[in-house]
Amino acid sequence: MNCPSFNICVEWVKIEKYLLVLLNDKYAEDMYAGGDFVGKNSERLVCMLEDGIVYRYGQSMIMFHGDPLMSRVTEIIDHVVEAGIYNHWISKNTHDRKIKSRKVAIVHPLDEYYSFNLYHMQPAFVLLLTGWCLSILSFIVELLYNRILSKRM
Repeated sequence: MNCPSFNICVEWVKIEKYLLVLLNDKYAEDMYAGGDFVGKNSERLVCMLEDGIVYRYGQSMIMFHGDPLMSRVTEIIDHVVEAGIYNHWISKNTHDRKIKSRKVAIVHPLDEYYSFNLYHMQPAFVLLLTGWCLSILSFIVELLYNRILSKRM
């Protein structure tokens, strides 16, 4: 189809349900967070392709060749990305948009990918540590009991 403009194309995709348009991942996430791609009953109006990455592009900063600050800027950018600060900024922006839109957006059904990290394993580690402490305690009690019992007999 020949779309008059990008926004009209996106509206057609939301209404018609059989059209396809390639969107930037960040744009799509912002639209979901703002409630623009969510219907009245919290259903998705626009479907996303699984692993539907068509192309990637990053933000860039232009510096002159041989700039003495080049290594320092590269180091700072590496630290920001490795520490997860950039992803935190993006998620904070998305969270703020969700709050400002005042719409409930259920965009992650249970059959999709879920980020499972060490924070979710915290109860397992607490139980493991509790078990170790109880086993050490029972071992000490058994040793003391056997020593006291052996002195009486």
